[in-house]
Amino acid sequence: NHQVFEQTGSEQDEIDTYWLYASPELTAAAAMVQHAVEFYLKSKILAISPYLLISIEPRSLPKNSETQNLNYCKFRTIDAQDLLKIHNTFSPNRLPIEFKNWFGEMRSMRNKIMHTVDKTISVKPAELAVLILKCHEALVGANFWIASRTSYLDRSPEHGVRIGDENGNHPYIQFAIHRELSLVIDKLNPPESKKYFKYNKKLHTELCPNCYKTFTQCEFFDCKWTDDLVFTLQQKSDTSTEMQCIVCNHTTLISELKCNECHSLSIDKFTGQCTW
Repeated sequence: NHQVFEQTGSEQDEIDTYWLYASPELTAAAAMVQHAVEFYLKSKILAISPYLLISIEPRSLPKNSETQNLNYCKFRTIDAQDLLKIHNTFSPNRLPIEFKNWFGEMRSMRNKIMHTVDKTISVKPAELAVLILKCHEALVGANFWIASRTSYLDRSPEHGVRIGDENGNHPYIQFAIHRELSLVIDKLNPPESKKYFKYNKKLHTELCPNCYKTFTQCEFFDCKWTDDLVFTLQQKSDTSTEMQCIVCNHTTLISELKCNECHSLSIDKFTGQCTW
């Protein structure tokens, strides 16, 4: 894990070597983003009509297709480069020209990764994160990443089944979301973190007490788990007296005086008490 190298004060050469060895996995993941877009477009086209995905050229039809019923998978489907055109031709919700241009760039990058040995091709962690977030925003909508990721983790092998745990899988998913967010936001520049997560790096932030309470329900929880987490309870604006968590939406008020015990400025909006 790259954090081990960075947090233990490893030499920069060692950290650079780690990312060099991780390069194949990063580029492969970037190529998978392209595949994800293709699967999404196919699903949208299928919702209109499954026949739109079949290549209608007579010579591409399976043998004896005119005399017997065949499984759908026997038919040749249209090329990936035509998916967007078919989608925008028949769908009432056309994707914009900006997406078309981005889709073309992604296909070009994917082809270079999969079909060449160009050693200059390199994908940095922040670039990969932006690719995924940009793809998700275009296809699902703005600021739905946390909800989508939570839903995915809830169905994952790691978090989908919690045997004999009265708290279920929610505390573990919540912590996983915070950990991933912290890694990603740390790599994103301020405009990107604000665009994709509504996280303004210039505003006052604190550790969300509501999320922390959820963390404590994890088995063997230790407060040190939160040492490297990004504070997600942030001021709504530089003039606002309210703070809101970008993960759980918990809202608190900002006090003029710090709490005597924990020095927090966060006051519960409904009880008027220090949130800690």
